[in-house]
Amino acid sequence: MQPCLVRLAAGLVILLCTFTAPVSAAVRETVEAQIDALRQLVERQQAQLDAQQHQLETQRAELDALKGQATVPAAPPAVPSDSQRIEELERKAAQSKLAAQEAPVVRMNASRPSITSADGRSSIAVRANVQLDYAHYDQAPAGSPETDFRRGSVGANSRENDAARDLSDGAYFRRARLGVEGIIASDFGYRLLLELGGSGTEGPTRIKDAYLTYTGLAPFAFQLGAFSPPANFADGTSTEDLLFIERPTPAELSRALGGAAGRIGVGTRVGGSRWLGALTLTGRTVNDAEVFDSQRAVVGRLGGLVATAPDYNVHLGANGTYVFDPPQQSMSGDVQYPVRFRDRPEIRVDSTRLVDTGTVNADNAFSAGIEFAANWKNLLLQAENYWYGIERRASTLPDPEFGGYYIEASWIPTGESRRYAPASAAFQAPRPRFPFDGIGGWGAWELALRYSHTDLNFHEGLAGTEAPLGSVRGGEQSIFGAGVNWYPNTNVKLMFNYLHIDVDRLNPAGPDNLTPFGPSPATPPLGVEIGQSLDVYALRSQFSF
Repeated sequence: MQPCLVRLAAGLVILLCTFTAPVSAAVRETVEAQIDALRQLVERQQAQLDAQQHQLETQRAELDALKGQATVPAAPPAVPSDSQRIEELERKAAQSKLAAQEAPVVRMNASRPSITSADGRSSIAVRANVQLDYAHYDQAPAGSPETDFRRGSVGANSRENDAARDLSDGAYFRRARLGVEGIIASDFGYRLLLELGGSGTEGPTRIKDAYLTYTGLAPFAFQLGAFSPPANFADGTSTEDLLFIERPTPAELSRALGGAAGRIGVGTRVGGSRWLGALTLTGRTVNDAEVFDSQRAVVGRLGGLVATAPDYNVHLGANGTYVFDPPQQSMSGDVQYPVRFRDRPEIRVDSTRLVDTGTVNADNAFSAGIEFAANWKNLLLQAENYWYGIERRASTLPDPEFGGYYIEASWIPTGESRRYAPASAAFQAPRPRFPFDGIGGWGAWELALRYSHTDLNFHEGLAGTEAPLGSVRGGEQSIFGAGVNWYPNTNVKLMFNYLHIDVDRLNPAGPDNLTPFGPSPATPPLGVEIGQSLDVYALRSQFSF
């Protein structure tokens, strides 16, 4: 509106000047200058108006463009093809598999904690077996060594000479084992198990098992390290599954010759669903004292089921140990390569041995045995017979031979049965059908009987006389045992044993050793009875996983 008013004012001024009386030239020039100024002002304003109009049109065009874009519908999303969907699923599956491979599996298997890699090729599990034993020895009161001739191991051992007359009541940890086991890369198995318990006294800590097993050539398995090589049927029964607190003496003598816990060796096993074969080259145990040359022996066992059905199993087997290089314990003397057979009377709260051959200088030694075992439902019967022998080194004296056997049976009134394990060719403890819970479950109960007989005499001669040259008066030991076992659950076990022990043994003093127990009165008169009869009442509490 303002530019129009300016134009109107300028026109009126010109018209007024035209019809006005003549004015002077100076006035006319002033008026013309004002008119030019007004014209220039109008032109500038017109230019600004044109610029504003152009800017407005530009902005309107941009706004229209934006409105046009807003009203144009968006393109629909692309639908993936079948191949793209498969590729996406495969990608997600690969990611899930990778995540699973990186996550180990942690579980509790029969109360045993374990960690397994997601692919199952490696694992580690914790193992433990703790056994607390108590025993009361009921024997005749101890007398003086001059009149009480009961003795223990051969040798100038004042502790055993005295303890045989007064065996020690009390409690101790028979076993306190803790360690780990598992597999590495599928084909390698391992175990490291430490022993903190003992026989008669605990400790010091020592190796029970420390071995590596290769199973990549199934059905063969190869084992190297410190372990218990398969030695006989009783040896195949694990310490957690024993029918009595201790193994029978005849079986213990066999396994101790070239096997037993912590034996360093290399061996192979082969087996199937019903049988086991094993052959092991062994040396010393990890607890043996240092010698000049370690023992070398071979231990073998073959056994399995000859008949089986859901209600019964029948096992037959054979075993043997041959010591072809006894340990060299001295560089001089009459007994440089000693071999001996001795054992505690099937209870180890007191470590005294009541039967003992003494050391024999040996070129080699052997043990051989046959095995029988059978179960029918909740009944079990097993037995073994053994022969032992020593070949003397550089001697014309006869080579001593010994023998022993045992038979034991059990009945489980709660109805469970002992399970046959082909991997060890032996029977395992029952698993309670109704674990103890205080509201109706009472676990499994087992009643057991056993009789064992061990004869470590060789040409022993007559009572009241000195031992003949070359004879061995190791003694005869007979033990009748009865037991009750309670399994509240698969990890806990309580045992009660009653043992009646008879030992017939003559003083081994003779022309080759007149003071086998040390100077008098440690060594009794020639040919007197040094054995005894006694009763033992024993308890064991056990937990294992």
